[in-house]
Amino acid sequence: MSAGFVILCLVRRFASEIALGSEITGSSRIMALLSTLLNRATGLILKRMEFSDFFNVGSGLADTVKMVFFRMLPRSAQIEKVRAELNRGLLKKYGLLTSLEIDKHQKMIRADLNLKGENTAVRITLSPYRLIQETNKNPLFEPGTIEVSREWLDTLIKNLVKTSIIPERIEIKNPLHQVVVQSIL
Repeated sequence: MSAGFVILCLVRRFASEIALGSEITGSSRIMALLSTLLNRATGLILKRMEFSDFFNVGSGLADTVKMVFFRMLPRSAQIEKVRAELNRGLLKKYGLLTSLEIDKHQKMIRADLNLKGENTAVRITLSPYRLIQETNKNPLFEPGTIEVSREWLDTLIKNLVKTSIIPERIEIKNPLHQVVVQSIL
């Protein structure tokens, strides 16, 4: 069950109680309902995001709620959500992202991965990354120089960038992805 669905149900319940005039006597009942809404929503925000939370995004209320709640999380929790989501989705077949550090001031991203078949962790560093935002256009992410602690993997990635298999700039089209990137970068 998604956070948006639960919040929508709670908001509908709250609205119907107001519309029906059911025993809402003063601010104490309203505060109790809002408290319930906040507690249930917070519990869902702090739960693991599902892969579909990032990749099946539309423009409805649930997605708006996800964006608002993501922005409300402390920066460290936002980065942890991204790390966990990458582990459950993109990296599931390849290994585990054990550490993700994003330095907004130095414009550097460091990631440590335990990849299947490797005996020690692999470090990937993107520096200096850029987030380009032009008026009325989707933001573009430019990773900058990509360095990998394994020579063979470093060479492979540099060749994939050189041949444009890995683009030098990535357009961020999805509204939820835009919120995530703008919040953590």
